[in-house]
Amino acid sequence: MPVPIADERNPPNLNPVILSLPGNNMSIEVCPQSKQCEPIIEEPATPEQSTEALESDIEDFFWEDPDEIPTINVNLEVFAKSLQNHMQEHEGDQSKALVAWNPQSASIPTPKLKNVSRLRTEHQVYELPDSHPLLEKMDKREPDDPSPYLLAIWSPGETANSIEPPQRKCGSQDSTSLCNDNTCFSCNSIREANSQIVRGTILIPCRTATRGSFPLNGTYFQVNELFADHASSIEPIDIPRAWIWNLPRRTVYFGTSVSSIFKGLSTPEIQHCFWRGFVCVRGFDQQKRSPRPLFARFHFIESKFAKTKK
Repeated sequence: MPVPIADERNPPNLNPVILSLPGNNMSIEVCPQSKQCEPIIEEPATPEQSTEALESDIEDFFWEDPDEIPTINVNLEVFAKSLQNHMQEHEGDQSKALVAWNPQSASIPTPKLKNVSRLRTEHQVYELPDSHPLLEKMDKREPDDPSPYLLAIWSPGETANSIEPPQRKCGSQDSTSLCNDNTCFSCNSIREANSQIVRGTILIPCRTATRGSFPLNGTYFQVNELFADHASSIEPIDIPRAWIWNLPRRTVYFGTSVSSIFKGLSTPEIQHCFWRGFVCVRGFDQQKRSPRPLFARFHFIESKFAKTKK
């Protein structure tokens, strides 16, 4: 008797099951009528647009506060032109325009023209440009001279040998009747104010005074050293106020020597003197090309006064 084989005992199922394809969003649908399978493609929904934070520049942060002070754009060309026109129209009245707005600003002290101490006398002076009319009769400044010509202003009633500040010498109360005393502070102040004239002495840079050469007797000068003109130290020059009102101001230390001037000063003060200031320890006679001693109004030496008194 023949033995049946495996295929005859378990006949195969001829109706296969259709499996979906993994990893795809496609499925196969069986159409019973047409017996054909069509793929169905499912499209994913459009993702929502994410709101991205806008990056702001650093300049934008200043405009986020409504209480912030706004920026005012100024036309510098128009401003400079209008300022220049105003200065030219009111050239003689600029000093009268400086008024105190309130008592606090009025209490701010202005720098003195002269500050006297035992070792040095500090003067506030004006810097003269090379083209200034006061320098027409002076030697032309040396090209390699780092120091400019300066102008030291005298107080009304001050003389070459003044030791103390000038005082009132008369009892005149009327500006029309002024005394003839050259040392009277009040009358000479009114006289200078009415004439718009001030008096001054020219300070000469040392390199220009020596015409670029140095003496062979061991004398040496500082880079920022000046000489007081001897002629204008005796008889000061009359200068219109309009010639100096817009000039920059500098500081000059007068004394018997550079070492005595710097004695007692701090390091920053000495540095400032060499960077922005000047020193003067002698006068200079331009006619004889020789040094002269300083007059008392520039710096007074107490030892000389004691010897004279004895």
